[in-house]
Amino acid sequence: MSSPTPPSPPNPVADLATLEHKLTKRGFRRDDLYLHECTACHEQAVLKYILTGKTGGRDISLCQACGVAMSWRNGAGAHSREQDVGFDLRAFLG
Repeated sequence: MSSPTPPSPPNPVADLATLEHKLTKRGFRRDDLYLHECTACHEQAVLKYILTGKTGGRDISLCQACGVAMSWRNGAGAHSREQDVGFDLRAFLG
């Protein structure tokens, strides 16, 4: 008899396609195609999205492994960058 396969871990970002669609509608694009290391779970699973303009921009990172999303606002000229504490991606996208 074969041993039963262990259940797959739940996907914290089950609605990734929907989130990416909403980000694209708001003008965000993937920063690069690499997966970056998550500061929370240390997995290589972070997607980075950026939005830039003349008056500044925003960077969003989303971990596919643990679901942690972080955001930073950039000032004009990208000289200042501050993190949005308590950022909720789903609330931001509506």
